[in-house]
Amino acid sequence: MRTEEELAVELRAAGERAPGETDLLAGVALRRRRRTRRRVRTLAAALAVVVLGVGVRSVVLSGGGAGDVASTPTPAPPVPRPVPVERLWPGALSTLPVSGPDGARYQPITAVSPTEILFAALEPGKKGAGRLEVFDTAAGRIRLVTEVPGARRIMMPSASADGENVIWLHSGRSLREIWTAPLGGGAGRLVTTLRGARTDIDRITVNDGWAIWSERRGGVWRVPLTGGTPARVPAGDGLHLLRWPWAGDVPPVRESDERDQRVLVDLSSGASTGIVARPGTTRLRCGPRWCLGHDARGTFVQRIDGSRQRRIGGDPNRPVGAPVLDRFVPFESGVYDVETGTMATIEDDRQVVHGLSGEAGSVVYWVVGGTYRMLNLAAVPSAQ
Repeated sequence: MRTEEELAVELRAAGERAPGETDLLAGVALRRRRRTRRRVRTLAAALAVVVLGVGVRSVVLSGGGAGDVASTPTPAPPVPRPVPVERLWPGALSTLPVSGPDGARYQPITAVSPTEILFAALEPGKKGAGRLEVFDTAAGRIRLVTEVPGARRIMMPSASADGENVIWLHSGRSLREIWTAPLGGGAGRLVTTLRGARTDIDRITVNDGWAIWSERRGGVWRVPLTGGTPARVPAGDGLHLLRWPWAGDVPPVRESDERDQRVLVDLSSGASTGIVARPGTTRLRCGPRWCLGHDARGTFVQRIDGSRQRRIGGDPNRPVGAPVLDRFVPFESGVYDVETGTMATIEDDRQVVHGLSGEAGSVVYWVVGGTYRMLNLAAVPSAQ
């Protein structure tokens, strides 16, 4: 996985380029040319593989202290064929130019609601000036959230928003600054400054008037948006933030970390749930209900208790991290819906990019000409 600093470097480089037919993220265009529709056919074939698991019993470990647990997988239902995203979720799609009328380069971040997408606008030639804005997909309008004078210092993977506020990180030499602004619009203000070991943040979010983050070494912290001294979240010692209020015992997205997640903690209550990991599983990452993992045969999803395991293909660029919104797995050429067993494929086999949110972002996008095609996962209809 790329570090936040590497992503920031790529975004700075993207901000200096003029709009064109190429993707804004470094390397996307080259990788797109190397891929063909053959991947989609391969993925479709892989999706057709169903693990019956009849008569198979596996000894698995529970991270909740219950000891070894025997589990008998239930047969998975047949997996439907991949469906173009335009047919599957047309109401969740929207289009945004890759740059604004003033030449500012747009960068999608995350979905704020089923009809709102937060993005950054980096203005070229203005000493790193920029803005955070919201695209109202229902009204087709863009509104300003706040001006960000040092936008090129924003660590874009660390911007996040809830229904009331947006927060972001500014990077500096040996420090991180947490800033906030009202989502409805207003001036940004400094919340707190982190120095030394405290700057090594792997995820950050905002919830109910608090900025909350976890460190790469483990441990969850928070500070009120009104300012003050950061304090540890009592139930978060040694844990990594997933999406508030959930945290786990391993980094949520780190491709080099082969460990399986063994516990899921509700930070709001302190309740802990053990996770069932089968022998041979690597990089198992879980939300409240669903997990994503890998083994020698490819990528699969399962319930947190080890049941309902389902193979979802062998994409060489394997997805990492728990399913987004406890439901979706973004691939390079589509999005898999865990609840329905459907793969939403992307037009012209273009490469899907995940929004650069401080937590598990809920927007994915791809570039078509001079526009972003964006899929708001928060707008996808319920599987019910």
